[in-house]
Amino acid sequence: MKTDSLFYELFQFDPQSLLQLVHLKVEGQYAFESITIKTTEKRLDGFFKNVDGKGPNIFLEVQGYLDPKIYWRLFREICTYYEQKEDTAPAVAIVLFLDRKYDPGIPPLFSGIPSHQLIRVNLIDCLKTVEDKPGALTILKPLVVLSKKELLAAVPEWTADIQSLKLPKDKTKTLIELLEYAIIQRFPKLTLKEVQTMLQLTPLEQTVAGQELIQIGLAQGLGQGLEKGREQGREQGRLIGEILMAQRILRLPIVSEKELAQKNMEELNIIFQQLDSELN
Repeated sequence: MKTDSLFYELFQFDPQSLLQLVHLKVEGQYAFESITIKTTEKRLDGFFKNVDGKGPNIFLEVQGYLDPKIYWRLFREICTYYEQKEDTAPAVAIVLFLDRKYDPGIPPLFSGIPSHQLIRVNLIDCLKTVEDKPGALTILKPLVVLSKKELLAAVPEWTADIQSLKLPKDKTKTLIELLEYAIIQRFPKLTLKEVQTMLQLTPLEQTVAGQELIQIGLAQGLGQGLEKGREQGREQGRLIGEILMAQRILRLPIVSEKELAQKNMEELNIIFQQLDSELN
């Protein structure tokens, strides 16, 4: 799974959080979308279009590796956008480097153009300067944690911050899932169960859906012993959870837990491998 997906989900959830992250003051409200420039078939990481006609267009590139051509590619895509669109709004280009070492330095092209802006920011520096209060940006904090020990100490505060927002249950669930995803991206050796334990999420076997899945596993495994069936039910439930998360990140139609539960482990593994391939 790519880290880009995390930022896509965050800015889809709360477009204004990017402006808060990079301390950009512009007029109006924004809606976030991912757009494709037809002539190059290059999908921009993010495009924030002003919805009330007051502010500039904001183009976002999330950069997680060293690319000396990053600015030239971004400028080309912005220029192609204006060539194809009847849009005269000024442009703001934001390159969000996941690490300072990935910044190749600024080219002179943009420096003298009035009303346009190129903003170069580093995620670590941004999060340090963002006002330390609960918000959607909380889910990015795992990406800048240096050790597992620091992570364990910080997770309770992050989950408490998200809960304190008093959002509808589905939105709170989305932020918790994104926090979970960010932790796995930063510490890929952690298992999903370890992360869920850190977040103090209800264990799968204690949820209604989990109990149903375990019962299915028990029924399928009676001939081989109850314990094996119980373990199969847990493993099936874990895999179904990962499939549902991948479908949501890829913005695909969500197959219900009940429908997935009727499939065997081989079928579930095939579905997950296909989704994982698309994410990568």
